[in-house]
Amino acid sequence: MEREHLPGGSGGVWLVQETSGVTRVHRPTGPWTPAVHALLAHLDAQGLDGIPRVHGVDADGWEILDYLPGRTIDPERAGVGDAALAEAASWLRRFHDAVRGFAPGALEWRQGVQRLEAGQVICHNDPGLYNWVVVDDDFAGMIDWDRAGPGYPLDDLAFMCWSSVPLLREIPPADAARRLAIAAQSYGDVTPAELLSAVEARMSLIAARWRDGIERGDPGTLALRDAGIMDRHHRRVEGFSRRRAAIMAALSTAAVPPDSEEAL
Repeated sequence: MEREHLPGGSGGVWLVQETSGVTRVHRPTGPWTPAVHALLAHLDAQGLDGIPRVHGVDADGWEILDYLPGRTIDPERAGVGDAALAEAASWLRRFHDAVRGFAPGALEWRQGVQRLEAGQVICHNDPGLYNWVVVDDDFAGMIDWDRAGPGYPLDDLAFMCWSSVPLLREIPPADAARRLAIAAQSYGDVTPAELLSAVEARMSLIAARWRDGIERGDPGTLALRDAGIMDRHHRRVEGFSRRRAAIMAALSTAAVPPDSEEAL
């Protein structure tokens, strides 16, 4: 078998080409893995597109998943066009609709043992651009489900917008407002202003979850801290807070264009 190591997360992943010629992804596991596998099995049974199927565990105890061909994007350096943003927001709504029937009771997720509260579903919790699979310029799927767990659907959409509008970088307020409107319209049942407010709340939730992860000694969270990602995130949240009023003002004139492929 041919193996290729891809860095990232806590230890990275291996791409393994099996003797049959099929390429699979081998990833580290943890106490949360059974819950994530149950989630992915449910979504597969619901016919949701753009997710990896689970193919068991290898001899080293790593999970084996479908390889979704395409590319991921570093949101600090690049972006996607309006069409891909709309596709991703529409996919997120399909995911949330598909997962509403999944009520497994108290399970151990990466954030600890949790059960669903009123209004919650099992969210992806990390739908940033770096976890999108993009083919050509189209959204094709979502990877890295190990941070899935109970949450509110709007929080997932807010996190998606943080990196894909993007709100983590300084862009013209009019562009940020226009792309928030695209995401809100494509997802449905939320206004751009509500979505902007949800982004601010979701960024505070990230900090709280990171603190909890550090206290638990979670290796992925510790890797984020040691790589300086947490400090960069806090600086970006401060910048967003300064820009938020201008973006809110621009929402009053934001319009969704018929087609625009400029990546921001």
